[in-house]
Amino acid sequence: MLGTTIGVIDMEIPVSQLLGRNGATQGISFSEDWKEIAGYPDVVVFLEPVKIEGILTNENGILMLEAEGHTMVELPCSRCLRPVSVKIDFKLKEKFTNAGIFNEEAETFSGDYINLTDVIRRTMIAAMPIKVLCKEDCKGLCSKCGQDLNQKECGCDTTYFDPRFEGLRALFKVDEEV
Repeated sequence: MLGTTIGVIDMEIPVSQLLGRNGATQGISFSEDWKEIAGYPDVVVFLEPVKIEGILTNENGILMLEAEGHTMVELPCSRCLRPVSVKIDFKLKEKFTNAGIFNEEAETFSGDYINLTDVIRRTMIAAMPIKVLCKEDCKGLCSKCGQDLNQKECGCDTTYFDPRFEGLRALFKVDEEV
């Protein structure tokens, strides 16, 4: 059984030592600086490198990756758009197969390297929170003028009338003084 730890450059893992050796393992440990997630420019800012630790195992020609990763990103608050630092922790559990071996559940690769960039990107995006708040009681932005209501009130009339009841409201002439 082979057990080594390999550093990775550009999210590519050399796997030639695992190919054709059932049960062979290889430790993975790397840290990579990312500027942005492709397809999401200016939405996510990475505050620290993406760090991955795990193991790659050859199981009957299928390379099994089990790893954990983490990083710190800056996301906009869902209410006021202020930047918020968020720790992202994620787990990778992926199968890889050489182009000559068919497995519908596995990512395919050719040559002696597996590129993890897309797998890590997909997993990180799935691990990111849908809603981020700068603080629990964030007041957000005024829907009329855009003022940050955490800093000061704007004075805009934010009374909401449901447009479905507008006809009914007109019958009662709510806005007229009696």
